[in-house]
Amino acid sequence: MTDRRNWNDIKKSRSDAAQRAYDDEARISEFRQIVYRVRTEAGLTQAELAERMGTTQSAIARMEGGGTRPSLDTLEKLAAAVGQELVVGLGERLSSNRSIAKLVREGRAVVRKAG
Repeated sequence: MTDRRNWNDIKKSRSDAAQRAYDDEARISEFRQIVYRVRTEAGLTQAELAERMGTTQSAIARMEGGGTRPSLDTLEKLAAAVGQELVVGLGERLSSNRSIAKLVREGRAVVRKAG
């Protein structure tokens, strides 16, 4: 049996895939910027951050270059390495006028202390 999708369905399918790829790249770019910012604010070189995280300088360079997708473990190591907290939250419209403490009280976020 032949797949009988019409041209509009094919275009929509391709545009949906392109949007997902764009969104994925945007998330990786945001992570890249975070790694660079927290490293430089902590006054660390890539090699120093790598040592604190138990990884290599080239791995840090890949993170800052957007070449890797972060895992939760990586984010926890990053926070600990620069002496900051990592906050992970889930819920509707969390980004609009919500404090971290309130999110924690509501059970919508977890804060992990560094170290």
